[in-house]
Amino acid sequence: EQIILSEEHYKPIQHSSPGKRIWTDHSRQALLHTLNAYDEEKLEEPASGKLLSRSKSLFSIKPVPDSSENEKPTAQKSSYEDLSPVDAQSNHQSKAGEPEPAKWFGRAVREFLDDSAEAPRFDPSLRAAMEPHIAKARKKREEFRNPLGVEVEESIANAVGVPYTALRDERRFLFDEHSYPIHRILAETLGVDDLSRIHEHPIKDKRLLLDPLVDPVARGRFHECYDNFVLSFCIPLLHSLAMPKNLFHMPSPHASNKIVYRYQAFPCIRVVRPGDFSIGPHCDIAYGHSIGNLNFHIPLTPVFGTNALYAESHPGREDWHPLTTKSVGLGYLFDGARCIHFSLENTTDVTRVSLDFRIAIYRKRHTSAPFDGGLCTKPILEDRFWKEGPGYYDEAIVDLGIASSNLAGASVAKKVGKSLYPPDRRNGFPFTK
Repeated sequence: EQIILSEEHYKPIQHSSPGKRIWTDHSRQALLHTLNAYDEEKLEEPASGKLLSRSKSLFSIKPVPDSSENEKPTAQKSSYEDLSPVDAQSNHQSKAGEPEPAKWFGRAVREFLDDSAEAPRFDPSLRAAMEPHIAKARKKREEFRNPLGVEVEESIANAVGVPYTALRDERRFLFDEHSYPIHRILAETLGVDDLSRIHEHPIKDKRLLLDPLVDPVARGRFHECYDNFVLSFCIPLLHSLAMPKNLFHMPSPHASNKIVYRYQAFPCIRVVRPGDFSIGPHCDIAYGHSIGNLNFHIPLTPVFGTNALYAESHPGREDWHPLTTKSVGLGYLFDGARCIHFSLENTTDVTRVSLDFRIAIYRKRHTSAPFDGGLCTKPILEDRFWKEGPGYYDEAIVDLGIASSNLAGASVAKKVGKSLYPPDRRNGFPFTK
């Protein structure tokens, strides 16, 4: 007798230790892979040795959703919906022939939530729907998480080779929006009154809407305000967190007193309008960023529900939660290099505008040794964005020798250069062509 398999046949397997229990879906994914292999490659049935044809499949076959309203799929793939959501990355191709995993992650979660704008509860069913995408993010993280080739334990939570772990806990911080009016200057640059209502602007093409940022003169005030925010607030914040942790102790008598903060010269600007989707599950080291980077997430509009950025609080914990704020003046510092984070399809009626940038810390005349007292070393700093040439990173120095004799200047960062590096394609939209 043929029995249709349901959710009851695939209860998640739990670890015997309560502290290590996480939801798993391995048996379901294994069966899905096998059935797809039968359908697509006509593998032999293990028992009979006969080919398993499509007509013998117990599950429904549905076409993959269109990539747009005006585009029809060129072929249909099997979708065993009774087992788990379709892995749209492998089934869908964009117009250019490249997979679109991020877009389809957002759509999959939106359909599961039935268009709700509220922050989801990540219960076992939703986690099962997300699992194909999260699994790929985990795999990518494992490929890139150890740039120094040091043997580490299997757990991603292991800190071997990771600089300044004491600074990597997720934390919120407040800043004065009047001293650092980034949101107001950005709105004036784009010619809008309210960034959160930018979707109501007559110009609907996002590239045209953000075109003033491509103009060096038009973006000048915004760039200067951002640079001032990093130099006079973000770097001193990091320095004040690091000092009590004794992160700057001298690894040798000849070590330099000068601590260098390498920061992103121009931020990544996220504009997520209602109906938009930003990025799927990932961690930054999988994109070529240094594991020494610390991420700053600065919302410039109210952030809540499905327009927020979601992250785990510690690598591998997968306790997904939104980084929310009711108003401008609250930011987040987190370990985006290792923690998986993502956005959802924005089903709220508010546009989320936010800045994302990264800062790494090393000692002047840093050594080429694998470790330098917990700070970054040359091999860690040389990420893909650095290797592609100057301009993506800028630097500021805090002199510990001066700081020790002048408490008031303990967190003063002096910019290395005098000019502002222009953004390029490495900064993402709208600087990509």
